[in-house]
Amino acid sequence: MIVSHEHRFIFVKTRKTAGTSIEVLLARALEPGAVVTPIETPVDGHAPRNFERPPRTIASARSRFTVAGRRDLARDRWFFNHMPASLIRDRLGPKVWRSYFKFAFERDPWDKTVSWYFYRTRNLAERPSFAEFVTEWRLPSDWPKYTIDDELAVDFVGRFEHLDADLQHALDQIGLTTVGALPQEKSGLRPSAARAAVLHDAATTSRVAEVFHHEIATFGYAPPSPAPDTVSQT
Repeated sequence: MIVSHEHRFIFVKTRKTAGTSIEVLLARALEPGAVVTPIETPVDGHAPRNFERPPRTIASARSRFTVAGRRDLARDRWFFNHMPASLIRDRLGPKVWRSYFKFAFERDPWDKTVSWYFYRTRNLAERPSFAEFVTEWRLPSDWPKYTIDDELAVDFVGRFEHLDADLQHALDQIGLTTVGALPQEKSGLRPSAARAAVLHDAATTSRVAEVFHHEIATFGYAPPSPAPDTVSQT
């Protein structure tokens, strides 16, 4: 996640939505005092900063005495990757949270699940079947990341499906109009030869619909066409 006090914005990072690429793009253009959290695999030009210790604010002072606050202070990570909106608000304080432009990105849940499958199994000697993965593994719903009490808590949720246009909209809101091209971080993890073989069937479609029901209802995502062998022949 990123907080820029100069440009008065908060980027709430979600999974498999080009979040790392957006974070790298923003981090390179921001002031030294911005909060930029570390990412799992370091990237050239991405300099994490100001995430370890709380700022000197009343909100931070209060948060230090919570269980989560004590835990994260011990880990030197007052702000961290994929931090939920509720915790960002508590640690920045309600005044900053209300007055800064807040944005995140979301993605079609069925496509996001396929991307998550290849990402989470990338280092396994033998991947589980896609159906097994969807049934038994935890799926990447990010609804709690950009909502508080099941209500949208950010000012804008861009869509991965029209990433360039929605990212430009967010950049226009925060006054960053010359940041350059979006880098392609964490891409290429879905082998092209395997893409056609990974199709949702009725069971995986239903499972995704269950896990991502908030996102589907809010953003109007529709299930994909069923795999050929599940289509009625009559």
